[in-house]
Amino acid sequence: MINPAEEFLSPRLKAVHDMAVDGLSDISSRRFVDVGSDHGHLSLYALINDGFRSAVLTDIHAAPAQRSKETLDLYGYGDKASVYTTDGLDGVVLCEGDVIVMAGLGGNNMIDIMTRVQKTLDEKLLKSLVWCLQPQKSSDKLRQFLFESGFEIVDENACEDRGFHYVMMKVKFTGVPTEYTLKQKYYGPVILRRIAAGEPEAMGYKERLDMRFELSKRGDEEIRRMLEEV
Repeated sequence: MINPAEEFLSPRLKAVHDMAVDGLSDISSRRFVDVGSDHGHLSLYALINDGFRSAVLTDIHAAPAQRSKETLDLYGYGDKASVYTTDGLDGVVLCEGDVIVMAGLGGNNMIDIMTRVQKTLDEKLLKSLVWCLQPQKSSDKLRQFLFESGFEIVDENACEDRGFHYVMMKVKFTGVPTEYTLKQKYYGPVILRRIAAGEPEAMGYKERLDMRFELSKRGDEEIRRMLEEV
Protein backbone atom coordinates (compact mmCIF):
# COMPACT_ATOMS: atom_id res chain seq x y z
CA MET A 1 0.00 0.00 0.00
CA ILE A 2 1.26 3.47 -0.87
CA ASN A 3 1.94 5.68 2.15
CA PRO A 4 -0.64 8.48 1.78
CA ALA A 5 1.85 10.98 3.20
CA GLU A 6 4.21 10.42 0.30
CA GLU A 7 1.45 10.14 -2.28
CA PHE A 8 -0.96 12.87 -1.25
CA LEU A 9 0.15 15.38 1.38
CA SER A 10 1.61 18.68 0.19
CA PRO A 11 4.28 20.37 2.32
CA ARG A 12 1.54 22.71 3.57
CA LEU A 13 -0.74 19.93 4.76
CA LYS A 14 2.16 17.96 6.23
CA ALA A 15 3.17 21.04 8.25
CA VAL A 16 -0.43 21.48 9.42
CA HIS A 17 -0.58 17.84 10.46
CA ASP A 18 2.70 18.02 12.35
CA MET A 19 1.61 21.07 14.31
CA ALA A 20 -1.78 19.56 15.09
CA VAL A 21 -0.36 16.40 16.67
CA ASP A 22 2.76 17.89 18.25
CA GLY A 23 2.79 17.31 22.00
CA LEU A 24 -0.56 15.52 22.13
CA SER A 25 -1.10 12.86 24.76
CA ASP A 26 -3.53 9.94 24.59
CA ILE A 27 -3.98 10.20 20.81
CA SER A 28 -5.64 6.79 20.73
CA SER A 29 -8.57 8.25 22.70
CA ARG A 30 -8.98 11.32 20.49
CA ARG A 31 -10.81 12.05 17.25
CA PHE A 32 -9.29 13.88 14.29
CA VAL A 33 -11.82 16.40 12.94
CA ASP A 34 -11.06 17.80 9.47
CA VAL A 35 -13.24 20.76 8.48
CA GLY A 36 -13.28 21.34 4.73
CA SER A 37 -11.75 17.91 4.12
CA ASP A 38 -11.87 18.15 0.30
CA HIS A 39 -10.27 14.77 -0.48
CA GLY A 40 -9.80 13.13 2.94
CA HIS A 41 -6.04 12.67 2.64
CA LEU A 42 -5.19 14.56 5.84
CA SER A 43 -7.55 12.47 7.97
CA LEU A 44 -6.35 9.27 6.33
CA TYR A 45 -2.75 10.14 7.13
CA ALA A 46 -3.68 10.94 10.75
CA LEU A 47 -5.50 7.63 11.17
CA ILE A 48 -2.67 5.59 9.65
CA ASN A 49 0.29 7.30 11.26
CA ASP A 50 -0.96 8.66 14.60
CA GLY A 51 -3.47 6.11 15.81
CA PHE A 52 -6.45 8.42 16.34
CA ARG A 53 -9.55 6.64 17.62
CA SER A 54 -11.54 7.86 14.64
CA ALA A 55 -11.94 10.76 12.23
CA VAL A 56 -14.73 13.18 11.38
CA LEU A 57 -14.61 14.88 7.98
CA THR A 58 -16.86 17.72 6.83
CA ASP A 59 -17.23 19.64 3.61
CA ILE A 60 -19.90 22.10 2.59
CA HIS A 61 -20.16 20.56 -0.88
CA ALA A 62 -21.41 17.05 -1.61
CA ALA A 63 -18.78 16.11 -4.21
CA PRO A 64 -15.72 16.69 -1.97
CA ALA A 65 -17.48 14.94 0.91
CA GLN A 66 -18.07 11.94 -1.34
CA ARG A 67 -14.41 12.00 -2.41
CA SER A 68 -13.38 11.94 1.23
CA LYS A 69 -15.61 8.94 1.91
CA GLU A 70 -14.21 7.10 -1.12
CA THR A 71 -10.62 7.80 -0.02
CA LEU A 72 -11.19 6.42 3.48
CA ASP A 73 -13.05 3.39 2.11
CA LEU A 74 -10.32 2.70 -0.46
CA TYR A 75 -7.63 2.41 2.19
CA GLY A 76 -9.78 0.39 4.60
CA TYR A 77 -10.52 3.13 7.12
CA GLY A 78 -14.14 3.80 6.21
CA ASP A 79 -15.36 2.20 9.42
CA LYS A 80 -13.28 4.64 11.48
CA ALA A 81 -14.50 7.79 9.76
CA SER A 82 -17.73 9.78 9.64
CA VAL A 83 -18.19 12.12 6.68
CA TYR A 84 -20.68 15.00 6.71
CA THR A 85 -21.87 17.37 4.02
CA THR A 86 -22.36 20.45 6.18
CA ASP A 87 -21.24 24.01 6.78
CA GLY A 88 -18.23 23.88 9.09
CA LEU A 89 -19.14 21.91 12.19
CA ASP A 90 -22.91 22.33 11.96
CA GLY A 91 -24.58 19.11 13.09
CA VAL A 92 -21.32 17.57 14.38
CA VAL A 93 -21.38 16.57 18.04
CA LEU A 94 -17.92 17.44 19.35
CA CYS A 95 -16.27 15.26 21.98
CA GLU A 96 -13.75 15.94 24.71
CA GLY A 97 -10.20 16.11 23.36
CA ASP A 98 -11.15 16.44 19.69
CA VAL A 99 -8.36 17.76 17.46
CA ILE A 100 -10.02 20.10 14.99
CA VAL A 101 -8.12 21.07 11.83
CA MET A 102 -9.25 23.82 9.50
CA ALA A 103 -6.78 24.16 6.62
CA GLY A 104 -7.32 26.16 3.45
CA LEU A 105 -10.39 28.07 4.59
CA GLY A 106 -10.51 31.85 4.83
CA GLY A 107 -9.95 33.46 8.19
CA ASN A 108 -13.42 35.01 8.23
CA ASN A 109 -14.95 31.60 7.57
CA MET A 110 -12.99 30.16 10.49
CA ILE A 111 -14.20 32.97 12.74
CA ASP A 112 -17.80 32.19 11.80
CA ILE A 113 -17.37 28.47 12.49
CA MET A 114 -15.60 28.98 15.82
CA THR A 115 -18.15 31.58 16.93
CA ARG A 116 -20.98 29.12 16.35
CA VAL A 117 -19.13 26.39 18.26
CA GLN A 118 -18.34 28.77 21.12
CA LYS A 119 -22.03 29.61 21.49
CA THR A 120 -23.15 25.98 21.70
CA LEU A 121 -20.53 24.23 23.89
CA ASP A 122 -20.06 24.42 27.64
CA GLU A 123 -16.75 25.83 28.83
CA LYS A 124 -15.28 22.52 30.04
CA LEU A 125 -15.73 20.84 26.66
CA LEU A 126 -14.57 23.93 24.79
CA LYS A 127 -11.34 24.05 26.83
CA SER A 128 -10.56 20.40 25.99
CA LEU A 129 -10.54 20.99 22.23
CA VAL A 130 -7.35 21.49 20.23
CA TRP A 131 -7.59 23.65 17.11
CA CYS A 132 -5.06 23.81 14.28
CA LEU A 133 -5.84 26.63 11.86
CA GLN A 134 -4.28 27.40 8.48
CA PRO A 135 -6.09 30.41 7.04
CA GLN A 136 -5.67 31.20 3.36
CA LYS A 137 -6.37 34.89 4.01
CA SER A 138 -7.42 37.33 6.76
CA SER A 139 -5.03 35.84 9.31
CA ASP A 140 -4.90 39.23 11.06
CA LYS A 141 -8.67 39.28 11.56
CA LEU A 142 -8.55 35.68 12.77
CA ARG A 143 -5.88 36.52 15.36
CA GLN A 144 -7.88 39.50 16.57
CA PHE A 145 -10.90 37.26 17.05
CA LEU A 146 -8.80 34.69 18.94
CA PHE A 147 -7.26 37.31 21.23
CA GLU A 148 -10.58 38.94 22.03
CA SER A 149 -12.65 35.75 22.35
CA GLY A 150 -10.54 33.92 24.92
CA PHE A 151 -8.46 31.68 22.66
CA GLU A 152 -4.72 31.34 23.21
CA ILE A 153 -2.30 30.87 20.32
CA VAL A 154 -0.06 28.21 21.84
CA ASP A 155 2.02 27.64 18.71
CA GLU A 156 2.40 29.27 15.33
CA ASN A 157 4.67 28.86 12.36
CA ALA A 158 4.90 29.31 8.61
CA CYS A 159 5.85 27.08 5.72
CA GLU A 160 6.58 27.49 2.03
CA ASP A 161 4.81 25.36 -0.56
CA ARG A 162 5.28 25.85 -4.31
CA GLY A 163 6.45 29.44 -3.87
CA PHE A 164 3.70 30.51 -1.48
CA HIS A 165 4.04 31.11 2.26
CA TYR A 166 1.37 29.84 4.63
CA VAL A 167 0.83 30.47 8.32
CA MET A 168 -0.66 27.98 10.75
CA MET A 169 -1.52 28.26 14.41
CA LYS A 170 -2.40 25.88 17.24
CA VAL A 171 -5.10 27.27 19.49
CA LYS A 172 -6.83 26.39 22.76
CA PHE A 173 -9.71 28.11 24.55
CA THR A 174 -8.91 29.59 27.94
CA GLY A 175 -11.87 31.90 28.36
CA VAL A 176 -9.53 34.82 29.10
CA PRO A 177 -9.12 37.53 26.44
CA THR A 178 -5.52 38.41 25.57
CA GLU A 179 -4.14 41.91 25.21
CA TYR A 180 -2.24 42.29 21.96
CA THR A 181 -0.21 44.73 19.92
CA LEU A 182 -0.84 45.51 16.29
CA LYS A 183 2.37 43.69 15.35
CA GLN A 184 1.09 40.58 17.14
CA LYS A 185 -2.18 40.89 15.24
CA TYR A 186 -0.55 41.21 11.82
CA TYR A 187 2.57 39.04 12.20
CA GLY A 188 1.52 36.67 15.00
CA PRO A 189 2.82 36.53 18.59
CA VAL A 190 4.70 33.24 18.22
CA ILE A 191 5.86 34.11 14.69
CA LEU A 192 7.46 37.26 16.11
CA ARG A 193 9.44 35.17 18.57
CA ARG A 194 10.51 32.84 15.76
CA ILE A 195 11.55 35.85 13.69
CA ALA A 196 13.63 37.16 16.62
CA ALA A 197 15.32 33.74 16.77
CA GLY A 198 16.08 33.89 13.03
CA GLU A 199 14.09 30.77 12.10
CA PRO A 200 14.04 30.40 8.28
CA GLU A 201 10.32 29.66 7.86
CA ALA A 202 9.31 32.66 9.98
CA MET A 203 11.83 34.92 8.24
CA GLY A 204 10.46 33.97 4.82
CA TYR A 205 6.93 34.67 6.00
CA LYS A 206 8.03 38.03 7.41
CA GLU A 207 9.60 39.07 4.11
CA ARG A 208 6.36 38.37 2.27
CA LEU A 209 4.32 40.32 4.83
CA ASP A 210 6.79 43.21 4.86
CA MET A 211 6.34 43.70 1.13
CA ARG A 212 2.56 43.50 1.40
CA PHE A 213 2.34 45.94 4.29
CA GLU A 214 4.71 48.39 2.63
CA LEU A 215 2.37 48.54 -0.36
CA SER A 216 -0.81 48.89 1.70
CA LYS A 217 0.32 51.30 4.43
CA ARG A 218 -0.63 54.44 2.51
CA GLY A 219 -4.26 53.42 2.32
CA ASP A 220 -4.53 51.68 5.69
CA GLU A 221 -4.05 53.76 8.82
CA GLU A 222 -3.86 50.73 11.14
CA ILE A 223 -1.10 49.10 9.11
CA ARG A 224 0.81 52.37 9.08
CA ARG A 225 0.56 52.55 12.88
CA MET A 226 1.56 48.89 13.16
CA LEU A 227 4.72 49.47 11.14
CA GLU A 228 5.61 52.34 13.44
CA GLU A 229 5.31 50.23 16.60
CA VAL A 230 8.56 49.68 18.46
